[in-house]
Amino acid sequence: MFQKKEKYLCNAAEYSLLFQPSGEILACHYNRGYILGNYPQNTIDDVWNGEKRKNLTKKIRKGNFPKTCEFCKRAIKNGFYNKSGINKYQYITPGQSGYPSSMEFQLDNICNLECIMCSGEYSALIRKNREKGTPYISPYDENFVYQIKKYIHYLKQASFTGGEPFLIEIYYQIWDLIQILNPHLQIYVSTNGTILNDKIKKYLDKLNFNFTISIDSLQKDNYEKIRRNASLEKTLENIDFFIRYAKTKNLNINIKSVVTPFNYKNIPEVLEFCNNNQINFIPKTVLIPSFGNFSFSSELIIDDATKTFEEIIKIKNPTSQTENNNYSRFKEILNEIKEIKKLRKETIEKYQNQSIKKLEKEFLKKMISQKRLISNYSKTDLKEMAQKLINSINDDESLKKSLISFLSVPSEIIASEFNRKDFNKLIERFRQCSIYEET
Repeated sequence: MFQKKEKYLCNAAEYSLLFQPSGEILACHYNRGYILGNYPQNTIDDVWNGEKRKNLTKKIRKGNFPKTCEFCKRAIKNGFYNKSGINKYQYITPGQSGYPSSMEFQLDNICNLECIMCSGEYSALIRKNREKGTPYISPYDENFVYQIKKYIHYLKQASFTGGEPFLIEIYYQIWDLIQILNPHLQIYVSTNGTILNDKIKKYLDKLNFNFTISIDSLQKDNYEKIRRNASLEKTLENIDFFIRYAKTKNLNINIKSVVTPFNYKNIPEVLEFCNNNQINFIPKTVLIPSFGNFSFSSELIIDDATKTFEEIIKIKNPTSQTENNNYSRFKEILNEIKEIKKLRKETIEKYQNQSIKKLEKEFLKKMISQKRLISNYSKTDLKEMAQKLINSINDDESLKKSLISFLSVPSEIIASEFNRKDFNKLIERFRQCSIYEET
């Protein structure tokens, strides 16, 4: 349970709805285990006025956060307030009685990139080319647009993610409604920054778009290695336009970077770019590999990243609130990397001399224990899925590495993967955990 402090009271359930590509409707991006409803089986009215949302709201008002809020609980407990969902949703303010003031739309996975840390959940091209899976079909249609029409007038903000939002056609239909019904609404778009044309510029002129743009390096080779199919020159040209647009209309712009062994040396340069342009810097880490040796699994890499980031913190000299906030987030990432090292070291010391049989037993125990954070699977389901993960690797050496790697991952992260209901993706992540450097 959280301490009953005002800053720890989350606004998501009370004021917001999130629409997922699967049709699931949630309160936020972080509490994936508490499903409020499904579209098209449930109408938006049914979900918003339903008992599940009301019960969640009552619990949070009392500070009795459910077990499915474990991600934010742990983040705050460990001092990573900027990382927590509570930090993101604290800016949502009450709307008119009986209506949400915020809606988040993640309706499709259409994307032009195949980023190495991403998956088919967010990129149709990855789903097709890398995962070789059947396409995900979005359930959202004209009736969905019709249903949200009554809500748009009362919204204070609307967020659009993907995929790549500027390639998702239904978003333009929603923006057309916003232009008619609520043209002063604050729109937030998370984009890879590669798409900008005259059609988009017309929407930007008529509406208020705030941006979070993903860029992980300012070095051409590294950026294009990570953001496959993208051109650094074109992205930077577009970012320059977005920065000028945001400043002209007094809107927000963020740069988000995924911090990995591939690009941690480039992160200080991205931070400097953000400070020089007085824009927000949002770094993130990865705990479970999604493609290759992606998590901070090598102690040598962790130590070098720590040293690199500590040097930046030592010489910091913020001259504005934006820069001060950027350094604060940067410092949290530094502390998070230190925690990753600690978890990995403790896990290896505990398990490296154990037999495969004992490791499998510990792994099954941990997977089954996720039941307290997951409402959609029985313990039998989780046991069967855990066994499938084990069976996905044939040789003992690789299996041992994956088992140890997963045993070092916090429970709420694994639960979040189960709640995504993409088991093939989880298998791939488990298999890739076997690729780490011994120390």
